Amino acid sequence: MIRITILLFCILISLGNRVFAQCCASGNPFISDAEQPALQSKVLTAALTYRYSHSEQYYHDDSPYHDLNFSQSANVNYTELQLAYGVTKWLTVMGDLGYFFNKTLHTEGQDPMRGYGLGDAALYLKFNLYSNAKARFTISPSIGMKFPIGVFDQEVDNVKLPISVQPSSGSYKCLGTIFISKGIAKKMALAGFVSYEYAQLIESENYYYQYGQQWIGAIYFNYKIIKNLSLDLQIRNEYRAKATRENNEIVESSGYNVTYFTPQLTYAFKYNWFLSAFGDIPIYKYYNGIQMSFGYALSLRLTKKIDFITIQARKQASKTSN
Repeated sequence: MIRITILLFCILISLGNRVFAQCCASGNPFISDAEQPALQSKVLTAALTYRYSHSEQYYHDDSPYHDLNFSQSANVNYTELQLAYGVTKWLTVMGDLGYFFNKTLHTEGQDPMRGYGLGDAALYLKFNLYSNAKARFTISPSIGMKFPIGVFDQEVDNVKLPISVQPSSGSYKCLGTIFISKGIAKKMALAGFVSYEYAQLIESENYYYQYGQQWIGAIYFNYKIIKNLSLDLQIRNEYRAKATRENNEIVESSGYNVTYFTPQLTYAFKYNWFLSAFGDIPIYKYYNGIQMSFGYALSLRLTKKIDFITIQARKQASKTSN
């Protein structure tokens, strides 16, 4: 049994004393089932994810805050394409690209602020550090970079959008992750990961800003209900330290510590097609200053797996039989 104890952080952006929604946090949102072990050699996976999130409840520390003289809500419609390929039995290359149909902040009595377009791209190298098929035990560390290829400093009707509504984070980010998985019974497995992210300073036309360091960690429980249907139950914690801006000034209303419960169902179709449905439900929230807290997120993920070694073996067998 694997035990992973984590203290983790994730950031929420605020300008001055203005409050913005976590669901509109900068850059691509974290996709709950994105962390997977390295692939086998000559295996390709392609996944397309759609995610909707909504927020409207303000928090101060770990309690709801009701004393504001205005109301806000935020919602995001987001999609992400992810490709991964097992170059060798020990190295997997993975990349993803995000697109926002909208990142919208609604404020009572004002026109909505809406950002849209390409978000960030990412490139990862995953390593099969240790794998024991008999024991069903895997350790897969990875390193990666995120690239702010989407629009930043976006303006709508000559109004500068806040960082929280920009489609791109505007910052290059370095990441490191370690993923561990262990089968504990014929139909059950435990898995977990810990990741760290460091964001570089933003020096753009409108912003001088640096996100705080981020930690994300999770523990998964997987159970195969029937042959083609499996259930994942995940507990995930996210933490990011407070942000800074000019003259190393700390942004007090930024940074939080949130723990999520994420149930997921995955159905395996013929020809290695997989459909997953999952949701992010916060079960503990702590926010620095006064911030709009995360509400919920619902996601669908379609995945295709192609094993080129198996395909080649079948072709060879077919030629031999003929």
